Formats: sequence, C-alpha cells, structure tokens
Amino acid sequence: MIVVIFVALLTLLAVYKGKWVRNQNLKLYIGATVLAIIAFLLEDKVKIFEPFVQGFLGLSFFYIVMMTGALKKKSKLRIKFAGIRREYSILGFIFITPHALKYFVEYLNGEIALEWWGVATYLVMLPLFITSFMVIRKKMSRNAWVYLQKLAYVSYITLFIHLILNASNTPNLVVYLLLFVPYISMKIYREILEYTSKKKVLETT
Repeated sequence: MIVVIFVALLTLLAVYKGKWVRNQNLKLYIGATVLAIIAFLLEDKVKIFEPFVQGFLGLSFFYIVMMTGALKKKSKLRIKFAGIRREYSILGFIFITPHALKYFVEYLNGEIALEWWGVATYLVMLPLFITSFMVIRKKMSRNAWVYLQKLAYVSYITLFIHLILNASNTPNLVVYLLLFVPYISMKIYREILEYTSKKKVLETT
C-alpha cells in the first residue's frame, strides 16, 4: 500500500514542483545516492529504511515514468510528467539499487535462489539509467538513443512479472494489479490510436 502513497506524493511533486526538481536534479541525485547507501547499510537496524530496500520508492518513481507514455499527449498531467521524466527515471534507478543489492548479497550467501525476472529488469534498466545523463546522451546519435529507450518497455514487462511472482502478500498483489493493469490498458489504447492516425495519414497521401 505504501507504493500508492509514494506515487501520490511524487505526482504532487511533479505537478507543483517539477521545475524545482529539474533545477536541483544534481543535488537530488547526490542526496538520493547517499540515502540509498545508508538505507542499504542500516535496513536491518532502522525500520524506516525498509521501504527503500524493498524497492517501493524506486518502483513509485518508475511508475510515474511509465504512465507518462500512456497518458494523452496534450494532457496537462502528461506535460507535467514529461518535464521530470528523465529525473524520475534516474532517481528510480538509484532507489531500486539497494533492493537489487540486498537480494544479490542474500543469493551469494546461499540464503535465497536468484530471482531471474528481477535480475533481467535491473540489467535492462542499467543502460537506460546510464544514457539518461545528458553528458552520455550527447555522445549518442538521436536514433541510437531513441532505439535504446525502447528497452524501457522490456523492463516494464519483466518488472510486472517480477512483482506478481514475488508479491509478499495479497494486498501487495492487488496493488500491483491495480497499478499495472490500467497502465497496460491505457498504453495499448494509445498505441492503437496512434497507429490508426498514422494509417489515415498514409491513406490520404
């Protein structure tokens, strides 16, 4: 349930403080990295860090990034989300990393089996994270960057499977379904509309 609260708070931040997020992005990245490291090291001792290490905050950032592409193009909410999409994707990856490290360490210690859907999600997100920084993006051609970004849809699919297979309880499973089913439905609808629109343009030329 905490994911819903995080998503709501991040939505409000995007709507009312999006410009501030863009202007302070470097400070936010540094602060997020420090917080992620502290959360990873102290999660067993300080309960408040559990949502960070369990990946709930990182998931919430990624959900906003996902929904941006599913919303109506000229809607006010999509415009707000698009304005901070890059920052949210970077912050999402930073906050998902303690989660990935925790379970990788437990795997190395022989405590759990490797969760391949989670591994796949993290590995697909890694190049997207790296190329989200402008210093890297500027060194790539636009076409190469656009094609690489399409990997995001692969990560969304593997993330959804990972969450469904590893939901710790029924309420969490319900929350994941309530988050992802509307996204999938809206995205498919948007893609059909765009395909139909392009088809009509081709037929009239």
